[in-house]
Amino acid sequence: MGPSRPLLKIVGALLLVAGFALASLLTLILVRHSARLPVLASTTAGALAIITFLVLLGYRLVFNRPNRHGSLLSPITWTVLAAGFAFLAVVMAVNGRAGDLTPIAPALAAALLAYLCFLAARGVRREPSSTPPSPVFAPDASLLEMGGFTPAGFRCGLEILNDDRTPMEFVVSVLQKNLGLNEPEAIRTMLEIHGKGGVIVASASFEESKRVADAVTAEARLANHPFVCRAVSVEGA
Repeated sequence: MGPSRPLLKIVGALLLVAGFALASLLTLILVRHSARLPVLASTTAGALAIITFLVLLGYRLVFNRPNRHGSLLSPITWTVLAAGFAFLAVVMAVNGRAGDLTPIAPALAAALLAYLCFLAARGVRREPSSTPPSPVFAPDASLLEMGGFTPAGFRCGLEILNDDRTPMEFVVSVLQKNLGLNEPEAIRTMLEIHGKGGVIVASASFEESKRVADAVTAEARLANHPFVCRAVSVEGA
């Protein structure tokens, strides 16, 4: 499950809009000044780096798609972006005229972005060794048969499994909507699912558990999430 918050989605949408707007502007400039393509080559390379940066980050924030490293971008992508911003900073600094301080601020901004992307690339490379992955069981795994999941005195309820595709925001939402949990309780349960690989939640009756599981599963499939929530009971319940 990956983090997804409304504010991040708004930021991602703004980044996507800015990326596509810059791409449209770059295309328009290249079409109108096609005869000067060799002169515009350095500017085009820098603009493409910025566009790539904006669109990739915007996409992953809007659609909550962190990669397998748990980062918004892969180490290679961060490194390429760092190189692109560094190249842009050098070009702007070299092309500045003597006594003209106008390019200084953009060149420093590009250099700062290059440095931050480089730090991000190093951080992502170190992440797998320092942060253990969240446990993910097979969809047909039974938590009832594993130790440490079944509550004391459990008779029937819901078995909920973790996966690496369903957004955390979606899990919190369905827990609130279908289990009647308030937001702090839903977040706490979601984090337990994420940390342990799944949870078993007790219910008053198997019929109620089945109704809730069917509703959650239908909502998950409608949103194209592999989220597993099913009704379970012990023998004699």
